[in-house]
Amino acid sequence: MHPYILAALFGLQLPQTLAAPLGSGATAITPGGYRLNTSIHPVPLGGRIAHVGGTMHVLDAAGDVVQIASPATRKTAPVPEEQQGWIAYASWLNSDSSSPISSFTTTWTVPQVPAADHGQTIFLFNSIEPASGDAIMQPVLQYGPSAAGGGDFWTVATPGQTLTGTITLVSQSDTTYSYNAQFTNIDGTALAIDGNEQLAWATETLEAYGVTEADDYPAGSTVFSGINIALASGAVPDVAWGNADDVADGLAATVDVDGATDAQIRITY
Repeated sequence: MHPYILAALFGLQLPQTLAAPLGSGATAITPGGYRLNTSIHPVPLGGRIAHVGGTMHVLDAAGDVVQIASPATRKTAPVPEEQQGWIAYASWLNSDSSSPISSFTTTWTVPQVPAADHGQTIFLFNSIEPASGDAIMQPVLQYGPSAAGGGDFWTVATPGQTLTGTITLVSQSDTTYSYNAQFTNIDGTALAIDGNEQLAWATETLEAYGVTEADDYPAGSTVFSGINIALASGAVPDVAWGNADDVADGLAATVDVDGATDAQIRITY
């Protein structure tokens, strides 16, 4: 199992580790949906992403450019499954652009593997997007296959392990911002982006693809706890989490404890 972080930046999916070279004529699952392999680019361990003009430069740990990519569209390839994409989530939008989110931390425990495996993919993560919704930065826990590899196991950690996903504002200059995302308790999972627009929409999310029955999900629930949001101004934001559920299939995101400090959100399968 390989630790990794996925960042979808203006539609560009950037996994840190890949199981195999990507072909040019097929699609692969990412936390942004099904994408053409030609729009998926590896970020070397210790590397970073820099926005330069209208392109994004992928840099290695030494700061050398290894890939220059143009932003892809947010359109995803059609797939037949009913349950695909964001299934249940809670979110909060920071409407005060003068005081950006400076850190967003969440802790959760890796679930047991699902009772059934039909090649489904499940993502669990906390994330921040710009208000426009055209990008996403996220430390991701994955079950099943994706562009970063995977299989019938949890990738990033083993069942029962505690994860702490953190997204931090590193610096800002005028209208551009630099961020870092990582699992703070797992080495080699940090991913940095420079020259990005402000990230303002915070989420706690269950995303899935290829689910065919209830047993394709873990049993019970996943609790996102220790949710803390800080602003660059030092003020504690007035956070009221909204939620979206898949009522027909009994999948829900419940706000157990609201607010910006030690909040708790439960994903029930």
